[in-house]
Amino acid sequence: MTLNLGKIGGNALSLLTSDVMNRATSFVLYAMVGRHLGAHEFGQLSLALTLFYIFQVFAAAGMKTLIIRQVTKDPSQTKLYVINGCAIVIFTSIVSISALVVFVRLMRYPADTTLVILLLALGLLPFALSVICEGVFQAWERMRYIASVNVPINIAKIVGAYFLLSTHHGLYAVVTILLVSFTAVAILEIGIILSRFPSQPASFDLHFSLATIRTAFTFLGIDGTIALMSSLNVLFLSKMTSEVQVGLYCAATQVMVPVLLVYQNIAQSVFPLMCRRVEPGFQGLKYIAEQVIEVLLVLALPAVAGLFFLGDWVLGLFYKNPVFLQAFPALRIMAWVMISQVFTSVFGQVLVASHREKVTLRIVVIDTLVNLILGWPLIHLYGLRGAAIALLLMRIVDCLQHLIPVSRLFSGISAVKIAWKPIIAGACMTAYLVLPSTQAVILRGVSATAIYSAALIVLAIWASGGVRQFRDKYLSLRTE
Repeated sequence: MTLNLGKIGGNALSLLTSDVMNRATSFVLYAMVGRHLGAHEFGQLSLALTLFYIFQVFAAAGMKTLIIRQVTKDPSQTKLYVINGCAIVIFTSIVSISALVVFVRLMRYPADTTLVILLLALGLLPFALSVICEGVFQAWERMRYIASVNVPINIAKIVGAYFLLSTHHGLYAVVTILLVSFTAVAILEIGIILSRFPSQPASFDLHFSLATIRTAFTFLGIDGTIALMSSLNVLFLSKMTSEVQVGLYCAATQVMVPVLLVYQNIAQSVFPLMCRRVEPGFQGLKYIAEQVIEVLLVLALPAVAGLFFLGDWVLGLFYKNPVFLQAFPALRIMAWVMISQVFTSVFGQVLVASHREKVTLRIVVIDTLVNLILGWPLIHLYGLRGAAIALLLMRIVDCLQHLIPVSRLFSGISAVKIAWKPIIAGACMTAYLVLPSTQAVILRGVSATAIYSAALIVLAIWASGGVRQFRDKYLSLRTE
């Protein structure tokens, strides 16, 4: 059995394009607000988007992963899940907006900040509806529709925000642009679902909806706990240090986003294939997981080495401000997270594909508790570096929790067989970077990457038994 790398690569590229555009436009939007409106409005938008991220998880109600898994298995039920899924998220969005209103009142934010948060909260409903549609696109392995909608909308969002800010409009105008973009994405994606996805006729079914909610509840617990877990360090830093330290922490994490996005989207692209390969013994699922892990390790190890040795240059390149170089010590710690994320991104999909989402829920609950227990004292004692250490320790615990149940499921995992080639190639790259050099940083990075690539190719040819065998294996993976 072989993987169709062409199809997987195309789907991963579509998801990656959409995610990159979403992240890039968010970064540009932040920068424009800070430049045109100042630090106060920048803080208001940051808080509003953080709360939006947390509450949109509850508005989506865990429906996306459930729809991907169920519609993948039986595409004829597409319309049934779309209609009932939309009904469910309409209800959960109303509940989420109401809960956010209560939360904001309890926190007693200033009136202008409260208004920004509540205005943005209106986008929870269209965002949740688009989540339903994108779940269907992924189930049918037509991720190109996600990119075809999100890319132009994001470009229009940035153009609109730039025009409004340049003409001296305030933060409310920016929030309005965000609301319009959420609504436009939802309308266009619903239109694609109705026009291009034939399925059996269906209607709203209360009993089916209730059963779906019960099944999706585990996914909601997973997503909600992850949202809380990912926000804890920022909340601790804002409480115990300053906004500057929060900014440095976020600057360091943003540097790692491109590689982590690749992990996420490759794993999501093979998820439908994993769902179809769940069979007694799980050998097909094991094969897919091992192949994807090896690919991701090939990407992860040079990224870790590069950030560890050249991260200060990367920070300077990204942010063009010397103050962000203070994040380099924390970045050197956090870079190691990318290795553990290789395993968790793949093993997480394995657990869900094999209907072990309750194990995933237990894992993220424990991760949150670990972050809570470690994060508070470490950040209190060491500030930004403490937050980096807390993140790394939590991710190591997370990786071990994924590794143990998946290893049992597969009756063992050959980690050495998977990782030896990228590890040796990474050691060659590291040895080069450790040596003193007067070479320009960018040339040094290119040279290190070339050494890694050459070592990896030589090892792959040797492991395949020769150039011809390596070429035949590579061509078969491309054409299957």
